[in-house]
Amino acid sequence: MQDNSQQSEGKERYVLRASGAVGAGALIAVLLLHGAGVWGLMYGMGTTASVPVEHPPIKAEMLPPPQPPPPPPPPPPPPPVMAEPPPPFIPPPKIKVPPPPKPPIKHVAKAPPKHPAPPQTKTAKAPPATTEPATSAPPSDAPDTTAGTAPLNHVQPVYPPEMEEDNIEGRVTVACDVEPSGMTSNCHVQSVSGGQAFAQSALDYVHKARYRPATRNGAPVKELHKVYVIRFRLDD
Repeated sequence: MQDNSQQSEGKERYVLRASGAVGAGALIAVLLLHGAGVWGLMYGMGTTASVPVEHPPIKAEMLPPPQPPPPPPPPPPPPPVMAEPPPPFIPPPKIKVPPPPKPPIKHVAKAPPKHPAPPQTKTAKAPPATTEPATSAPPSDAPDTTAGTAPLNHVQPVYPPEMEEDNIEGRVTVACDVEPSGMTSNCHVQSVSGGQAFAQSALDYVHKARYRPATRNGAPVKELHKVYVIRFRLDD
């Protein structure tokens, strides 16, 4: 009886041990499964499968080069300079130069030929031979001259004040007729540089001047279209 009781107690202990081992193993398995599930969830959430994204093909197009910028507009032209019109050109009158006079021919009266005197008589004498005096000819060896260029009365041209203040110099060409008296007439301006004020001053100058007249055969004559150049200089 004791042996049976001992055997039964031994079986109960074995069963309890076995059941305890089975329960512990199941608990470990459950824990492992839960841990695997949690790890799978964490791994799945942390990493996602990369799916390749298909991009459309890139088309390369050659764009035309940019147009160059338009050139800047040209600057406006400078305003036209109003140049003073030159004085009208008056052609000089044609001077008819008379041919030089022929030298006068000296006429010398010849004495009549001497004839043999008749024999003298006491009652008559032969008259002495006489000769006519030669006529005096005008002088013809005097050279012809033209009118003078320097005035005999020593007048000076007046420098226009406005031109002198602006330091402007000028030059005027004037043509005049020079009378036998030395006075000028028919004066006109042929050309002027520097300004019209110089032209008026030059005309006043030649009207006041008295020149040596031209001569022909020693006598004063009128000379046409005598040209005078008047220069206006600041250093004079």
